[in-house]
Amino acid sequence: MIPNLQAYQYDGPEEFHAVVGQIMAYLGYAGGHEPLPVGAQIVLRNVAGRYILEGWFGCDEKRWHSAASLWNDAEPGQVIKNLILHWHQRCYGTPVSRWGTLTGVRPTKLVHHLRDQERDENKIMDILVSRYHVQPDTARYLITMTGLQRPYIERPDHEAALYIGIPYCPSHCLYCSFPSRLSGSESPSFMDQFIVSVVRDIQDIAALCRQYDIQIRSVYIGGGTPTCLPIAGQETILQAVAGNFREIEEWTVEAGRPDTAGEEVLALLRRYGVNRISVNPQTMQQRLLDLLGRRHRVEDVFDMFSRCRKMGFSVINMDFIAGLPEQTQADMQENMEIVCQLHPENVTIHTLALKKRAPLFHHPLRQQIPPAREVSSMLQSCEDVLKDHGYIPYYMYRQKYMAGSFANVGYAQRGTISRYNIQMMEERQTILSAGPGSTTKFLSRDGHSLKKIYMPKDPEAYVQALSERIRQRRHLCAMIYGGDDT
Repeated sequence: MIPNLQAYQYDGPEEFHAVVGQIMAYLGYAGGHEPLPVGAQIVLRNVAGRYILEGWFGCDEKRWHSAASLWNDAEPGQVIKNLILHWHQRCYGTPVSRWGTLTGVRPTKLVHHLRDQERDENKIMDILVSRYHVQPDTARYLITMTGLQRPYIERPDHEAALYIGIPYCPSHCLYCSFPSRLSGSESPSFMDQFIVSVVRDIQDIAALCRQYDIQIRSVYIGGGTPTCLPIAGQETILQAVAGNFREIEEWTVEAGRPDTAGEEVLALLRRYGVNRISVNPQTMQQRLLDLLGRRHRVEDVFDMFSRCRKMGFSVINMDFIAGLPEQTQADMQENMEIVCQLHPENVTIHTLALKKRAPLFHHPLRQQIPPAREVSSMLQSCEDVLKDHGYIPYYMYRQKYMAGSFANVGYAQRGTISRYNIQMMEERQTILSAGPGSTTKFLSRDGHSLKKIYMPKDPEAYVQALSERIRQRRHLCAMIYGGDDT
């Protein structure tokens, strides 16, 4: 068994530090700067024109060691990752991951890159299995998913998506590491200042779109829980979007907490043109909702779903988490039975990723998180039920500190795929973003690399830094599209 919460140390050329850091984070190790026991050491030396890689794993009493030479390899970074992963599996007897050495958040990006090179699917399969050690069924899964995604990532150069981040929630969920603020704790004066700043941010993006003839087709307002803002503030933001972007085809709002999305709020969203909405119970067992601090009833989810149907949202998404404390296979099966009863157009199945900023990280309930094999069974049953009822997996991503070799997967009924989710995850289109914690990503002219502007996560810091971030965004936009950045 791999010990929890250990650090690693790296000694070698700086050019390979990120490669080593990526694979070690994937294996669950923190950087050596953390005040944690050192459970692994990686040393890379250049000896007579070739690299020698050494690895030590385990505690001081039982140190496992191996070494290997890298002989003029065309992809030394990939070889280093392969070796470290192989050594770690030998040391701890862990099974080979279905993902092989695809350790990043977005494994589909590699497959799209291979498709860009006009590789046929058989060749892509061979590369994934032989070079990256991906299990064949997982390789087929990635190939099928990317084939479905291709029409959504091949977008015109002057088309972009708009994201608006609202980092407020009515309460903190036990499992959540997102740096959200409680909406009820802010003074009315600061909340007004916050809304004014977000609107200014949106209006500046609109001005850039007019200046450079950028078309916004999809909008996503996320959080946090955007619907927990005062309703007047919500309307001000919706007005800024609807009044500045006239060609929106897909407009999504996360209204994940039913205690924030009464009839008045939902009617407001529909009045301004929102056509996709997220109803995110995470689980449908009252004991687990209470345990997690969700502060709403199971019945509230059914009531909200019914209201969304009556008000004509074209797509309703529901999020669920597998691997919650005290959650059982029967709980997840019940969740899927409810999905089959309600039949939302989209369903997203997340796996619990335990992060240090989450209250659960230091909570006694951490000991009640189900083991990886049970979570795996939960995920498989979800996939089986959803596929049997016409849902297709259309986008996915992985996270650090996620138990086992799991992934978060979005499923959709045919004809209801979210363009924004694919474009955001595959990073093949410019995403213009407003609000705290948001990231604007300009797609460079090469069609692959990104130029980014990060907004501060803290609302006060965001308000203070907004003018400078707007200036930086205008400068980058001028670099990408050509023109004046004033």
